[in-house]
Amino acid sequence: MRTHLKRHLSQMSEGADEGFTLIELLVVLLILGILLAIAIPTFLTVTKSATNTAVTSNLQTALTGADTYYTQNNGNYTSLIGSTSVSDITKEGTGLTYVSNAVSTGNKVISVDVVDSSDLVLAAWNGSNRCYAIADQKSTGGLAITGLTGTDTFYGWYPATTSAACTAALAKAGVSTTAGKPGAWTNTGGFPA
Repeated sequence: MRTHLKRHLSQMSEGADEGFTLIELLVVLLILGILLAIAIPTFLTVTKSATNTAVTSNLQTALTGADTYYTQNNGNYTSLIGSTSVSDITKEGTGLTYVSNAVSTGNKVISVDVVDSSDLVLAAWNGSNRCYAIADQKSTGGLAITGLTGTDTFYGWYPATTSAACTAALAKAGVSTTAGKPGAWTNTGGFPA
C-alpha cells in the first residue's frame, strides 16, 4: 500500500505542472487589457493627426495648382474650374478633385470659391470634425474674407462634423477673423492648431 500511495503522490505532483491556473490566465488577460488601453488611444491620435496632415497638404497642393493657373491666365482666377481659354485647375496634375463651391466630401475633394478675379478660397473636410481652408488674396481691391486685410495667403479651419458643412463659401464665414481664437485665420504660412 505504501508503494501505491507513493506512486499516486508522484502522479499528482507531475500532473500539477501541465496547465495554467485560473489566476495565471486572469493576470495575462489583465496585462493585455492594460496594454490595449494604452495603445488604442495612441493609435487613434496618430490616425487623426495623419488625416489632418493629409488635408492640409492637399490644400497646399491645390493652392499651388491655383497659383499656376493664375499665372497662366494672366493674373486672373476667373474660370479656374471649367475654363475654355486656359487649362483649368483640374489639368494641373495635382491628383485632387475640385468642385465649384460644392461640398468637400473628404481630404482629396477641394471646394473652390473664386470670389473675384484675384481672390480665391479653397476648403477641404478632414472626414471627422474640421473644415480646413485657405484664402488667397492677390489684390486689396476685392477681399475674399471680411476682416482680412492685405495681399497674402491666409490659413484656417472651423468645426464641421459633417461634409455638408464644408464648402469654400461656408469657410469664408465659418473661420474666425478674431486673432487668438482656435481656428482663426492666420497668415504665418501654416494652419493654426
